[in-house]
Amino acid sequence: MFWRLLGFACAAAVGLTTATTACVHACDEIACGGGFEWTGRPAGDATVTAGNYVVSIALEDDSFTVECQVGATYEDSECGEPTHVSGTIAWQLELSLVQADDGDWNPKSPIGAFYLRAADTSGSEADGSYSETRGPREVTIAITRDGAAVTEVDYTLEYVRDDDYRGHRSCGFCDETEARTHEW
Repeated sequence: MFWRLLGFACAAAVGLTTATTACVHACDEIACGGGFEWTGRPAGDATVTAGNYVVSIALEDDSFTVECQVGATYEDSECGEPTHVSGTIAWQLELSLVQADDGDWNPKSPIGAFYLRAADTSGSEADGSYSETRGPREVTIAITRDGAAVTEVDYTLEYVRDDDYRGHRSCGFCDETEARTHEW
């Protein structure tokens, strides 16, 4: 409620330097973690089998690949940076490995899952005065291990768009997080 009131106060006092600074500051302080999140893991309590993985990701008309080497433990495993194969949208894409032991940090734990996050923030201003976080509507994820298919999933997503999540509509919008979990 405070940020909403600050946003209205900012809109009313745009001519004042301090009010404008407060508006930018308020918009910049409340982040949007929205977009698409996906966790993919073997069924039950199984862990990800060691091997060379290629994760192919299609976000609407854009496609990416990420190569991951999974070893016996988390410390023996890693994923490379996403490679943009085709398309034009500047998706922010993160793919990482998750340890199987979801308790305390343990680098000796085996890999339990893949974690993916994708969002388009290309309409945002660098100073934080306006921010867009858009999630992909069509998503396809395919995983291979040592050249053999492991799993493939397709999603058509509808986002709840919060137009004033930073306290005022002029601060930007956030497609609230759509999270999916898949077991193979």
